[in-house]
Amino acid sequence: MHSFIENIIKNRRIILWGTGNTGKIFWEKFHDKFPIFACTSNEKDITPIKQLNTIKWKEINPDKDFIIICSIYYEEIRYQLMCIDGFEPNINFIKYSIFEEIYEAGEKKKRIIVAVGQCEIAEMCRALNMLSCFKRRYAVLYFDEQRVCRHGNKYNLEETKECMRLIKYADYFIKPSALTPKIMENFLFLQKNLGGQCQLITVSLFNMDSYWAQDIAKDRSTNKYYVAKDGRKLGAYIERDQVIEEFIDKDYSVNKIMDLICREDFFDYHTVINNHKNCIKRAQIADRVADIKMFDFIAQNFNRIKLYCDRGHFNENLLREYVKRILLFLGERESEKELSEKDISGITQHVNELPIYPSTAKILGLEWVNKSTLYRQCRYDGIKLVTFTEYMESFIQYCQSAKEVLKYSFWS
Repeated sequence: MHSFIENIIKNRRIILWGTGNTGKIFWEKFHDKFPIFACTSNEKDITPIKQLNTIKWKEINPDKDFIIICSIYYEEIRYQLMCIDGFEPNINFIKYSIFEEIYEAGEKKKRIIVAVGQCEIAEMCRALNMLSCFKRRYAVLYFDEQRVCRHGNKYNLEETKECMRLIKYADYFIKPSALTPKIMENFLFLQKNLGGQCQLITVSLFNMDSYWAQDIAKDRSTNKYYVAKDGRKLGAYIERDQVIEEFIDKDYSVNKIMDLICREDFFDYHTVINNHKNCIKRAQIADRVADIKMFDFIAQNFNRIKLYCDRGHFNENLLREYVKRILLFLGERESEKELSEKDISGITQHVNELPIYPSTAKILGLEWVNKSTLYRQCRYDGIKLVTFTEYMESFIQYCQSAKEVLKYSFWS
């Protein structure tokens, strides 16, 4: 067994929390590998798994027992144990899927990678886990930066503790490189838990503004007229477009706006070029403190192939290059060869694509953009493939409708 499993179980009795399908599958897989003492749940009358004993969860002793949570309600049970009973994640209990990854890593002598970041890092981890060669040698565990770093808008103390205790046993820790002082401080808080055997891998990340000169804000922000529909997140209408906002404010018609933005001389040449130069400069800065660098690839390929879906989400082409460079950094040549033959397009298929203004495409010489180029638009009625004209017409109409709605809202 991996030292992590040995250290947390010690000589304690193993209790499975959850007697449904997940608990049964876990028992079938592991009952002959180590002794499982009993099972429990929140049910008044517990139906046992096979011949296991049953125990009421209130009778579980954290000094004598170790819990493996085999339930789809993991977060609720984790909260129950930590806030009501004082149990600690990865000390007194563990999620079944994490246990399986760590256990298998120990049995097959895999190296453990813990990765923390937002969607870009998550997508890299998904791609790595699609490679059978890589999975034979590595266990990859991903944590959402927004949940385990204190600056995150979904910060979760329980998940942070899980991450901190797993990092201690990791062989590699992957994180983004381009960080503000506040975010850097929060990552350093996590890094204090790194074991002496762990190697830090920083990945160069930055927002891509070159393709979208219509948003000149310092940071990515939400469309002024964005209103969710029935509680659903409508990707096609969230991103800010200051050009369209200005025209909507002036009550321009759809036709008038489209006539303007479809012109190949709509954007000033110097505006687009300066925007691109600033983007490339940010890429260079991010590379300075990164192990996985990307400036050279972006500078050489931004006009030849599509690299981003929007300012912060990778197109498949760029995702593939990031994963390739991680593999080369780790010396995984066999996995890099498998990646070149693997279809990873499904990873980015849920991401809304921002259309590129004809004037921007002309000024930057984007070889892959023309009048018939299709963009993936995530709307209230599903995902559509549409042209620039179709996309922008629906976007303008949406903003016009939202403007009317917001007139009668207290936050407008």
